[in-house]
Amino acid sequence: MIDLLGRRKEWERRWERLALSQKFVVAGAAFTVAAMLLSGLITTTVMADNIVQRRGEAIAIGTSHIIAPAVPDLARGSLGAEARERLDVLMADDVFTAQFPYLDLWLPDGTIVYSNSPGVTGRQLALPPPVAQALAGGVVVEFSDIDAPDPLQRGFADDFVEVYFPLLDKETGKVVAIAELREITRPLDDALWSLTIASWTTVAVVSIVVMLGLFGIVAEGSRTIERQQRTLSKRLKLTHARAAHLRQLKEDAVRASRSVTELTDLHLRTVGTDLHDGPAQSISFAMLKLEQIRHAPKSVDRSAVVAEVEDALSGALGEIRAIAVDFVLPDIAHLNLRQVIDHAVSQHTRRTGITVSVDTRVEPVHVEPEVAICVFRFIQEGLNNAFHHGLPEGQAAVASLQGGVLKLSISNNYIVGEHSKHSDHPGLGLYGLRARVQSVGGNFTFVQENGQTRIEMWLRGV
Repeated sequence: MIDLLGRRKEWERRWERLALSQKFVVAGAAFTVAAMLLSGLITTTVMADNIVQRRGEAIAIGTSHIIAPAVPDLARGSLGAEARERLDVLMADDVFTAQFPYLDLWLPDGTIVYSNSPGVTGRQLALPPPVAQALAGGVVVEFSDIDAPDPLQRGFADDFVEVYFPLLDKETGKVVAIAELREITRPLDDALWSLTIASWTTVAVVSIVVMLGLFGIVAEGSRTIERQQRTLSKRLKLTHARAAHLRQLKEDAVRASRSVTELTDLHLRTVGTDLHDGPAQSISFAMLKLEQIRHAPKSVDRSAVVAEVEDALSGALGEIRAIAVDFVLPDIAHLNLRQVIDHAVSQHTRRTGITVSVDTRVEPVHVEPEVAICVFRFIQEGLNNAFHHGLPEGQAAVASLQGGVLKLSISNNYIVGEHSKHSDHPGLGLYGLRARVQSVGGNFTFVQENGQTRIEMWLRGV
């Protein structure tokens, strides 16, 4: 029982895996074959019955005129010697008996007044159903049953077609007797076999044509459904990919927002540290020196102290200006993209005195303010990192704009295994650069290998 259930489930799984056209072929073939068998059987049976009946009627018409001379005697309930002799001559004809070997004449009371079978003439029997039907005026045709008592008594070994037809009195029109003529089945079998082959061939051809026509329609529909399923599957995968990309963008936006807060805090701490450790210390030192000026008795001493105060304040002012240069964005709103890049590089050169190799393949196009600011800060912070963490030589800036894609890279040389020893201003760092580039929809990479450090950014749709 378990094995049967397992096989059933396996067949169900196989059925579910079939395409619609394949399901149609299997189910359609089964139903078509069943319909073809039923239609062929019904058609053959009906047409065979019609052929048998029409053949019997033709036999009745063809032989009734031969037996007609015996009708007057049969009307009197007997058969004369002359009529009997004519019938004997007829049944002795080899041509006639080759097709119709046996003839019986029945009276309405069941008496067999003539038969070419020995020992049958003169017997009175109960009317067989075909004889009774023929007495009503019709022609009855049926196949003989050799297992019945009468064929067994006569020693019939072959099947016959029994044709029962009435013999009518010309004067009164009444049925005076029933002629039972037995025909050999070979001609009829040949006709029925030809009919069977023709009818089954016709049904099969029609069924196959209908099946092929329907299969063509279903196959086209199945291909359409499969194409739609593949399209929907691709769209579903694309939707999942876009959803994953949106989730990634959302996560990037959350990280960028978090990084903005962290960078702001870092920025404020950096500014506070720089002001406290630099200008504030110098100003405090100057204030202490002011007290010495008040108590200095000689002008020479006071002049020396004033000079020290002047130096301290000048240093504090220089540090404040340096801090301002790092954190105050210059006016770049009116500059195009190439000018923004050149301005950022020239400002760094003026401040540090380091020569930077510049390769700019950018058209003089104006971009959105946030893009211009991102480009300026990327170059500014990248060159600052190169100045503080790399070697003085080998700093380079490369920019290109092709097909709406802006690519910037800052590179510098460094000594493998050593770190910067003079980073007096940490700036926003790589973390801040990545967040700034991602905030405008760009990509950021950091590569450090073979004694060279390189940061790159890509921005589409420029």
